[in-house]
Amino acid sequence: MTLRPLADVSPAEWFVGDDAPTALRAHLGPSGFESYVRVLHSPMGPDDDRYEGHLEEHLLDALCEVLARHTATPNDCFFGLWDGYGELYGGEAVRFLTAFSGPTRWPSRMFGKEKPPPPVPPAFPISVLEGPKVTFFHDYLLFGGALAEAGEWGATSYGHAISRDINSPNLMWPADRAWFVTTNIESTWTGVGGTAALIGDLLADPRLEVVRMRYDEGALR
Repeated sequence: MTLRPLADVSPAEWFVGDDAPTALRAHLGPSGFESYVRVLHSPMGPDDDRYEGHLEEHLLDALCEVLARHTATPNDCFFGLWDGYGELYGGEAVRFLTAFSGPTRWPSRMFGKEKPPPPVPPAFPISVLEGPKVTFFHDYLLFGGALAEAGEWGATSYGHAISRDINSPNLMWPADRAWFVTTNIESTWTGVGGTAALIGDLLADPRLEVVRMRYDEGALR
């Protein structure tokens, strides 16, 4: 199973209209939760900075496993994906990913005129890419599905059997609004707001690096 794109973005209205400063909501989610934390992303190498705007699969899986225990609607969740990722649109934006893939060319073909490769298709139908979006600091495509399917966008492959791996969700929340998760595209951590019990479980999980956060703009510095 994969997530399904949604044309109705009204499930996001509750946090889009929240009174907290926009930058604070973009990094930690809406106001009103008991506690907030940042979940640190993986380092890109032994001496490198952490990934920006992306929670690696093993960390996403660990986070979702904990989140699922703290919502009554784990099979009814919402996921926002930033609409600015080049992988979404195909064409020249992602041609380099398939330029050297596919079957080996016969030597004789090198002397003839190469047939241009077919254009890389977009990840989703145009009706999805150009449809309604959640406007919240950035613009996001909205998807629905089970928490266990987080990051399974159902995107069209690049071709030549090359799957299209897209970013981890930038926004996540369940239908019962028990918690909220946000991964800003330039952040090296993911913000989570929820109950004290949820935050306690996250802090105790050895698979995750978790730091408590105050819910104020000064905490973002």
